Amino acid sequence: MTSDLSTWITEQRLNGLLLRGLGAAAPADVVSRLTAMQAQEHPHARWSVALRMAGEPRASAIDEAFDQGQFLRTHVLRPTWHYVAASDLRWLIRLSGPRVDAANARMRASLGLDDRTLGQSNYVIAEAVAGAPRTRPELAAMLDDRGLAPGGLRGTYMVMYAELTAVICSGPMRGKQHTYAAFEQRVPVRPGPEGDEALAELAWRYFSTRGPATLRDFSWWSGISAADTRRALEMVRPRLVSVQDGGRGYWFAEQSLAPSPGSRIDLVQCYDELIISYNQTRDVLNGPLAAFKVPGDIDGFRHVLLMDGRLLGHWRVRAVRGRPEVETRTAARLNGGQQGELTRAVDSYRRFAEPESSGVPHGENRPP
Repeated sequence: MTSDLSTWITEQRLNGLLLRGLGAAAPADVVSRLTAMQAQEHPHARWSVALRMAGEPRASAIDEAFDQGQFLRTHVLRPTWHYVAASDLRWLIRLSGPRVDAANARMRASLGLDDRTLGQSNYVIAEAVAGAPRTRPELAAMLDDRGLAPGGLRGTYMVMYAELTAVICSGPMRGKQHTYAAFEQRVPVRPGPEGDEALAELAWRYFSTRGPATLRDFSWWSGISAADTRRALEMVRPRLVSVQDGGRGYWFAEQSLAPSPGSRIDLVQCYDELIISYNQTRDVLNGPLAAFKVPGDIDGFRHVLLMDGRLLGHWRVRAVRGRPEVETRTAARLNGGQQGELTRAVDSYRRFAEPESSGVPHGENRPP
């Protein structure tokens, strides 16, 4: 791949993924545009939302929107945690829930979780969250009281099954603990795409926000079978543009690029959508300054520094006397202007994570 093509693809992705331009007005707007954002590590995933908003929102603003249920955290697409807008969760559960559930079937069988047991656990869980959100330990205790033996991974798969069958979804945080709430109380009832229409909608949303990307990238991100992803692409092909390079076919929607801000450094968490949305073409992140595996851990550094959307180095954060301290490591020596840009990016994260003087937002007063 030529340097010019890599640069062009990077600029398109930065723009589509809201890392350039004016930014969204609210956390739910970010999540809704991107449909699903991997949220395996909730404290850091909040930063991915804030990076895409106008201004410099504090962590407390993201926390408040999450606690109010404007966006939720649950298992969709690939069987891992994602943020999803409340308005999108019903159709995404219909589309991907059975697929994720089928992928869990062998493990469930090894744990003795047959359909009858899962039906019982769903009943107990639904009853438990009917009055108020519950933490995982609280759900485990109630399942245990009913003789369902939720020890080990059994409880984990019972709770995930309840998510995938639209019994529960994420509730507000309680201190450091996540809670589960009744799906029908948090997710608005509204029509959404089904069947092939849902497949086409997912494909359009992917390629129009993450393109240029390949069919294999889409299959990885969505968790959908190769046959279904090909069918989905065929349905939206007339609305997309493609380019070929090195045996790869890149698909994308035409868009107006935001004016370039000049050289810019971004601190992104290791599962940010600019990284995790791609499988076959994640190597576009490699640039003239650095090339390393992402996501990955190098000497305790996991999060990624980007310069103009290409790999530059790593960063990590720790709490020092209750305040966030950011440590960075770059693969190349920075000039004065670049060092100033790195300082700006670090300061932006510190302001996001800094404990606020009034109150204790989101149940705790610690940086992510």
